[in-house]
Amino acid sequence: MVIEEFMYRVARRPLSKLIALLPAAEPPPTFEELERNVSRACLPVTLRQNASGSRIRALLQEPAGTCAFDIEVNLTELLPRCLELARLRGGNFDAALASQFFVCVSCKLGRDVLGSLHAQLRLLAALAPEAVAMLDLNAFHARTGDSLRDAAAASVPPAPTSFFSVHSVFDDHRKAWLHTHGLQRMGCIELDVVGVRRRDAAALGELINNVARFFLDCGVPPPNTGFHAGNDLALVWLPWEAGLQHVDASPGGMADRDADHGGERGILFAPSKESPDRLEPPRRYVPMIEADPIFYVSPAETERMERLARERLPSFLALQSRYAKNGKWDFHVKLGFPTDDNADGYTCGGAEHLWFDVHEATAKSVDGTLLNRPYRISKLRQGERGTFDLKLLTDWAIESPRGRYTPESVLQLERGEANVSARPLLH
Repeated sequence: MVIEEFMYRVARRPLSKLIALLPAAEPPPTFEELERNVSRACLPVTLRQNASGSRIRALLQEPAGTCAFDIEVNLTELLPRCLELARLRGGNFDAALASQFFVCVSCKLGRDVLGSLHAQLRLLAALAPEAVAMLDLNAFHARTGDSLRDAAAASVPPAPTSFFSVHSVFDDHRKAWLHTHGLQRMGCIELDVVGVRRRDAAALGELINNVARFFLDCGVPPPNTGFHAGNDLALVWLPWEAGLQHVDASPGGMADRDADHGGERGILFAPSKESPDRLEPPRRYVPMIEADPIFYVSPAETERMERLARERLPSFLALQSRYAKNGKWDFHVKLGFPTDDNADGYTCGGAEHLWFDVHEATAKSVDGTLLNRPYRISKLRQGERGTFDLKLLTDWAIESPRGRYTPESVLQLERGEANVSARPLLH
């Protein structure tokens, strides 16, 4: 149980700012055109404009209450140049560079940060239905217009990792500095790992992702207080100024700490094996992370993943039916089983989530082979094949010649196979 009064509280949460880049040939939308767009998207939104026309306010009616947003339409040349448009590829990159106008939706996130961010995405997609790209000013990254429309079309919010980025900075001596952008708006400190090898960056980036999810779900523990991100993954964090006293950080030292890389930012450390009071970079966890780590996932995040996996299960089933006999494709499902010490059910969280290689699947069941070694379920064995009820489904994944796809990204895979674009959210 999280006791909130003992959790670290972020002092100042910045506004969340998401931007839609409009097609090059598209003029800036008028207030009336914005009203028509949200009406066609069937969003319960009221737009209000001040007397001078310089400010637009949007009020979105949600089940939990009314969400307020500020809307701006302006020239793209006024945007900061530090955004990572390089994440876009080919025609998406060219379209983003050619854009002349943008629509920005900004807000202060509510207590349900994922719900607030999803509402912000849905409003942005409705206001700019033909957007060629979305820029996240807090996370310093860009996504395609199709990705914006995919996330807005779902009834389930995207993963927390969709709303922050992990940047990697390398020096000439194969040292790495990993750090996040985008977490502070969600009430979490930004996270750093310094003093590690370049070759360990991918594994430690995964560690940062999971620590961030843990902090977002359970709260940020006080600095220099031990916590576990997963099985045998003991960690502490220190404010970056104090953390730099414990490690030779280059890159990531004082010379690199400008306004965007300071503030409420913590450096992750592992207690030393020789002396728990001595802290060191968490590089000793790299082999464990690269093998088969068990990270802690909160019940709330498990439920979110399950809901999205079920919502987009028809896409998984259609692709599995089409490519089941193609050796270049693999289809996996994650099923949650009650553990031996909680055999009557797992309402208290007593579930172990296991991956299965799928041989055949229907809307109700799956024929699969267990890929993991169970830790707390004696009736299952790694390599065992059987038919299992999809009521146990919590996640799925597809390995294809185009890469790995999940419920978050499967619509992109389907479009690639069909060579089409996502439709605007118009009814």
